[in-house]
Amino acid sequence: MEEQELNYNIVLSSKSDWRRYFGEYKSFVDFSFREIKGGEVTILSLPLAFCIRHTLEIGYKMNLIELEKISDRNANIKYQGGEAHNIAVLHKEFEVQIELIFKKYSFDKKVIKQFNKLNNDLSSLKKILHKLDEFSYAFRYPVKNDGSTPNFLTSNENINFKDVKEMYDKSIILLLYSTDVIADIIH
Repeated sequence: MEEQELNYNIVLSSKSDWRRYFGEYKSFVDFSFREIKGGEVTILSLPLAFCIRHTLEIGYKMNLIELEKISDRNANIKYQGGEAHNIAVLHKEFEVQIELIFKKYSFDKKVIKQFNKLNNDLSSLKKILHKLDEFSYAFRYPVKNDGSTPNFLTSNENINFKDVKEMYDKSIILLLYSTDVIADIIH
């Protein structure tokens, strides 16, 4: 069977919404985990960690844009500067928006319990990534944004990609489907 030529000519204007960006980063992370063999994760660790972290960041922002429409309260986030990339801030605002919606629409306790379970998984992954890369520099550059301070000052900083993948697989569901579940319940 002959290998097909790749389509290298991609129209970027079709990729101009948050869900599309989230979907492409998620697909890239899924593809990477599926295709990495043996020790390849060692030579791909920084780009893979960045893409996982960036997938979360985009997922939070994608959800917050929709959730604030339902909660009737603007999400308290920034889209520029260092704080715009702080996934701890984004996660906290995600929780605030969800809580407002739960109260506004008197959500069933089973739905809230399921959210809390998935949110615990997402929070665990967020904590690991935030600890290693608070402002989205460490996985992209060898120095902090001051241009000289090394990102990883101790020799024992590590990341277990098996654990990260398991947490990612469990938690990404929340960012992927939250707005769909909420829309189904309130309509």
